[in-house]
Amino acid sequence: MNPSEKSAKIRTLMNDDTFKDVISEVVEKQVLVFMDAHSTTDERDGAHEIIRAIDGITSYMESVIDDHKISERKRNK
Repeated sequence: MNPSEKSAKIRTLMNDDTFKDVISEVVEKQVLVFMDAHSTTDERDGAHEIIRAIDGITSYMESVIDDHKISERKRNK
């Protein structure tokens, strides 16, 4: 897949309401683990890992879009 297609598909996915809802729900569930006074250290560590993984994935997706925008601007100059 070329960078333009990849960027467009990622942008579509990130703007998809179902995708946004799923990500939001997963993060909310993990936050509840942090807020639960009875959660174990392992549970909190797991929740933290999940939130960091989601952040890493979304950051990567945003960087693909940004990199494509930058390369398009350079090409259009």
